[in-house]
Amino acid sequence: MLEVVLEDDVNCPRCEALLPLIRKLCDDLNIPFYVKHLGNRAVASFEEDSSSRTFDPQWIERWGLKEHKRSLKKMESVLRYLKSIGAQTFPNLVIRWHDGMRVKEIVIRGFDYSDKDRVRAFISNLRILLSMLKRVVYG
Repeated sequence: MLEVVLEDDVNCPRCEALLPLIRKLCDDLNIPFYVKHLGNRAVASFEEDSSSRTFDPQWIERWGLKEHKRSLKKMESVLRYLKSIGAQTFPNLVIRWHDGMRVKEIVIRGFDYSDKDRVRAFISNLRILLSMLKRVVYG
């Protein structure tokens, strides 16, 4: 199993710019692609997006980089506030696959659509990643 999920908000211009690019890429590579609408106006607005867990101090203690852990004391009150108000970031691109033992995922948070060269580089790198994962998952 290999799939790509775009978590978006209906009012997010970055999501709107990313959607057709990811849909075309997944169609070209024959990889299942889904859109999960979150945010204030979505039916699933009560669900937490895939990157919100990174606002949790316990997540940072367990999974964060050394520099994240060092700055945790200064940021803890901000992180608790973001968690308490249900802060979400969009778009999130979730790449999920099963390696034979368990489901793994990569979550890419954010997308800068203002620079066409960056967009091309992002899609090119994503194509390479998805092609490689497809070979690993399906042989």
